Amino acid sequence: MNSIACVSLFKTGLLSSYRDRSMLITDLVIATGIPFFIQFAVWTFVYEGARADELPGYSLDEMYLYYICVLALGRFNNAYDLVMDVSEHVRQGQLESFFVKPLSYLSYHFYIFLGGASLYFIPLVVIAVYMGFTGTGWVGPLGFLGLSVLNLVLCFIVGFLMSLAAFWLTKSDMIISFQVVLSSVVGGTLLPLSYWPETIKPFMQYNPFRLFISGPAEFLLRPSMALGVELLLLFIVWFVLIYGACSIFYKLACVRYSSVGG
Repeated sequence: MNSIACVSLFKTGLLSSYRDRSMLITDLVIATGIPFFIQFAVWTFVYEGARADELPGYSLDEMYLYYICVLALGRFNNAYDLVMDVSEHVRQGQLESFFVKPLSYLSYHFYIFLGGASLYFIPLVVIAVYMGFTGTGWVGPLGFLGLSVLNLVLCFIVGFLMSLAAFWLTKSDMIISFQVVLSSVVGGTLLPLSYWPETIKPFMQYNPFRLFISGPAEFLLRPSMALGVELLLLFIVWFVLIYGACSIFYKLACVRYSSVGG
């Protein structure tokens, strides 16, 4: 693999996020801050009006921290640009130029995706450092950061698989909306795992979106060997399944794709 090309693509993704400062500020301040204050108001009201034994899982302070984490993770694990880029390449018939590059089409998007996400890793580091100095130790914060980085790879694979639908659809709007809904609902942004009914909990616990949204937050709040092993095993299973699906559907998509003279 061409390491120079990988570094160049990573820098391209990083600079594209850094130079678009208005979007960066919007993502970090408005898109993260406003939803948190909404959750802050809602859960303050809920906890003030309920007995402690009526609310499963977390204390009010832990709930605040949970939503800070999942909202920051939601910005870090965001495949919006990936889906848009693949859709535009397909719609405008630009894939031929990527087939002659020193990296595969998957690798090309992967390093740009990593670079674009790198600035959004800073809030996660701030959260981890704060918890390390004010909490009960560094196991939770270090595990939180490790799981966040590891599951960024899974987020990319899931996003790339969803983006392949662009080969069969005219535009990517439906794919992006579907991804946002899945991340918000089954990823754990809407409610923590412990607050879902028992009949739905297995689906909420074992779906891949939990891994890169609520999973690291759960480990930060309640670190344990059992939870760490569960999340790592889920990552391995889902990575193998989704990567295999990507390989199959990408080959089918290339057969379907046609451009000028193709």
